[in-house]
Amino acid sequence: MPIVNGAMVQGLDRSQPTFDPVRWRQVFPGHELQLRQLRRWLTSLLPNCPARDDLLLVAVELGANAIKHTRTGNGGRFAVEITWHGSTVRITVVDDGSSSKPHLVDDPMAEHGRGLQMVRHLSMRTGTAGDDRGRLMWADLPWESPSSELPAAFPAAFEEAICAGQVHLRRRFPNICTWFGRQTLCWWALPAPPAPNEFLTAVSAEDLAVQLAALQGPQSESR
Repeated sequence: MPIVNGAMVQGLDRSQPTFDPVRWRQVFPGHELQLRQLRRWLTSLLPNCPARDDLLLVAVELGANAIKHTRTGNGGRFAVEITWHGSTVRITVVDDGSSSKPHLVDDPMAEHGRGLQMVRHLSMRTGTAGDDRGRLMWADLPWESPSSELPAAFPAAFEEAICAGQVHLRRRFPNICTWFGRQTLCWWALPAPPAPNEFLTAVSAEDLAVQLAALQGPQSESR
């Protein structure tokens, strides 16, 4: 099984389109009732087609895995990101981490672990990375829609502003995961330990930087 950027990858790479991907991200509390909200979000986001049905199954399974087998299910949260890249849609789930790694069970009669078998069956590629501090699981699914359409990206000027905010945050806080939520229209961050293991959110990259600087103390403010 090949390794890409430190993550285990199942399947073979395929040629990538030349245009930029479109992304949406949403954060959910770590409770099983939120899986229904996850389905509703994806249903409202994506056009109705067989490819969407497969993606819903994979997304809910990865979300359920985060709730059942990581600290997300103990009052935490999980983030879901959808990336459309032409004929491929990637579903990514980030949780609060676990001391154990995701376990694929090949026995169809086993009581646990068959969900990841289904994920692998529906996906072209899958991968995982992380540890007890936080974990990421992703799956690439083929996207074959009669209209081949997903919601459009933001206007160019808005995209430029998002990119500028991302550059600013990554330069100032290179060890902290930050992103812009295209569905929530807010900026998000997952601070690194020993900060509290919870998501931060703000209406702008500048406001998010203020919150992160406050967590890191006066040394960060002086940069």
